[in-house]
Amino acid sequence: MAENYEYMPILQEMLDAVPDTLDKREGSVIYTTLAPAAMTIARQNYMIGYLLNLVFADTATDEWLDRVVYDFGMDREQATYAVRQINTFDSENNAMDIPIGSRFAINNLTFALTEKKATGQYKATCEQAGTQGNLYSGTILPVDNIPDQGGVKFGRAELVSTPEIAARDTETDESLRERFYLAVRQSPYGGNIADYEQKTLEVNGVGAVKVFGAPDMGAGNVGLVIGDEQGNKASQTLIDNVQALMGTNGDGIAPIYHTVTVKTSTDLAVNVAAPVKLKTGASFDIVKPTVEDTIEKYIEDIGFKDETVFLAKLVAAILNCHESILDVGAVTLNGSAENIALTKTYAAYQVPIVGTITVTEVA
Repeated sequence: MAENYEYMPILQEMLDAVPDTLDKREGSVIYTTLAPAAMTIARQNYMIGYLLNLVFADTATDEWLDRVVYDFGMDREQATYAVRQINTFDSENNAMDIPIGSRFAINNLTFALTEKKATGQYKATCEQAGTQGNLYSGTILPVDNIPDQGGVKFGRAELVSTPEIAARDTETDESLRERFYLAVRQSPYGGNIADYEQKTLEVNGVGAVKVFGAPDMGAGNVGLVIGDEQGNKASQTLIDNVQALMGTNGDGIAPIYHTVTVKTSTDLAVNVAAPVKLKTGASFDIVKPTVEDTIEKYIEDIGFKDETVFLAKLVAAILNCHESILDVGAVTLNGSAENIALTKTYAAYQVPIVGTITVTEVA
């Protein structure tokens, strides 16, 4: 805010308007009378400036940003509920059918069966919103008593690790602002790349998409490679949902004569070997988990469309992750001390995932 809108310049301007024949010194009646008025005006100026920032997309936050983008037909994405698969077994470890609606719990999450896929295989919806519903797998315990089915007793249930439809958290201001800029600056229209991106990302569970047009697919063909809300490999259920939405020859949202084929990415496991040199007296057992977490985070943070796993960035991250690390040795990615160039074609669209991490100490 301009300096002349602050308290002291305002007060000085008011005092300057009073004739010099009157006492205007600090503590005088005139000074004491004008000072509170100057403070109030300065406070109002601050609020006006603050409110002005709330009506523009680059500085608006929270519900004010919601109102800005709403004028352009956009809404903040709300947290969704993960859809997972639960497999159920009888006491003899055979697949077993149980009633739809049965509820299960793991840690602080609960799931309710919503749809039967096959004998002993069910889709289950998490009852808590957000990405927490994507976590955990393995043995899951029933919340309610599960009755015998034809004299067969219920044995156990298992939560499959890969979500059918991954959940997302409520969209952040930064994400909403970026999506807003993308929409208003790219001008999605009539089946162009921006249009396909926008429509695909609106599908519940889709967090990333790469569009391949005629140069890659041939005239009249469009290829979509999608990722889940975290940019990871999408489930077949999510692929089918997007494929059904696009339709065939105009019976979906894809334009007539556009043949759209939907698939997901290919996981590329990145194995990392990282030798570290520690300061004298430092405990390797304490430093090692921090280095492992740093490596995992670096790989997980690589974007869906990023084309390279950079060795230098990983080395820098390791070097700075703990104060006890003095130096880093020859770090390798999949056995080589060089970057990994990711294939980004429709036939093989690679997205890196965490592989084997080996952290060692060197003298």
